[in-house]
Amino acid sequence: MYKKIILSIFLVLGFIPILVNASVGSLVKVGNKYYDSLAEAIANASENDVISLISDVKLDDSIEINKKVNINLNGNDITAPEKVFLVEGGELNLTGKGTIKETNPNYGAIMVKGSTDPNDEEYSVVNVDKDITLEGWSGIFITHNNSKSYGAKVNFGGKINAVNDTSGGTGIGIYVNGNIKDPENSPVVNILDGAKITSTGNGLYFAGYGEYNINEADISGSESGIGIKSGILNIDGATVTGTGPDATPTPGYNDGIKASGTAIQIESNDGYAGEIELNIDDGRFISNNSNVIYEYIGKGNHSQVIALDISGGTFESKKGKDVIRITDSLKQFHSNFISGGQYSSNPEEYLKSGYAAGLSNGKYEVIQSTILGVFSPEGNSNNAFGIIIITLISIISLGLLVYFNKTKILNIIRN
Repeated sequence: MYKKIILSIFLVLGFIPILVNASVGSLVKVGNKYYDSLAEAIANASENDVISLISDVKLDDSIEINKKVNINLNGNDITAPEKVFLVEGGELNLTGKGTIKETNPNYGAIMVKGSTDPNDEEYSVVNVDKDITLEGWSGIFITHNNSKSYGAKVNFGGKINAVNDTSGGTGIGIYVNGNIKDPENSPVVNILDGAKITSTGNGLYFAGYGEYNINEADISGSESGIGIKSGILNIDGATVTGTGPDATPTPGYNDGIKASGTAIQIESNDGYAGEIELNIDDGRFISNNSNVIYEYIGKGNHSQVIALDISGGTFESKKGKDVIRITDSLKQFHSNFISGGQYSSNPEEYLKSGYAAGLSNGKYEVIQSTILGVFSPEGNSNNAFGIIIITLISIISLGLLVYFNKTKILNIIRN
């Protein structure tokens, strides 16, 4: 009997630590263990553990992530005065629903720092799920590490609200620092379907070299939807909007980028890596007050754009400005780069050979015109005669098809 009583006491005592740790003050849990601090939970979690928030977490300082960390916000928020998370040599996976926020906006909700070793692939990785909101001067800030940032990677599917910093400087949704210049193992940013980014400044600003892939996301900024000075930008299905006033011509700037009001702003600047490539397959590109795609030389004598291709999408300047405005330097090497899409102004001078732009319902639609090219070799919109010829050919072809099918049927009946 005494043995049973002693055993019962030990069993009860064995559960006491769990009951105490699950007190009202607990902020997070990892499995069956409860912690009063997020930093402590991260320190004790293994790479396969999921840290679940029980309540909001208010940090006095940022938390450095140097291993694989999985956090489920579980309907709660994490705040810090600035730079809530610094990811360097680790992986941060954010799921659930909630907000990561700078209360004194200065850097960003998440800062990412790559490696100085070009062989370190996926050295610093951030994955943000669809119901996560980031708020700060930037949502994600990819910074340099002695002018390097090898192996930095971001997969973003959530929401960003980029706001002015404490000194009044306008925000940037996702920012890549301009000191990053090496194309080898450079940062990769994937903006996924359903992501939404709004900013008081630039929706996205890619100053440093990297590969930037944007799918069916919604991106808007007052100063520009997207500003780029370096790297490869691929867009397929996104909506990109410049909401602010027309600020063109825009002066060059070596410590950021000035406002333009455009949807996509390309600054050629010798102070940056340059080597800019822009590929647009589809999407909606809107400027409320200015040009839609605007390229200019901020510093230097020639364009830094080495490749430009537009194969689809809708491009609209709501104030009737030219949709595309680029430098003579760029025109010398990449004057024919459009093979599809709809435009609020005539894009004929930029069409690839074998394409034409016809006015329909107030928009210029670009179509392939291989046959029209016989009559309009440069693919311009003066193709009425060619259209008549195509129509006649189509009617004749249809008549022949009906005739031969009818003849074939009669032969079958006769036989």
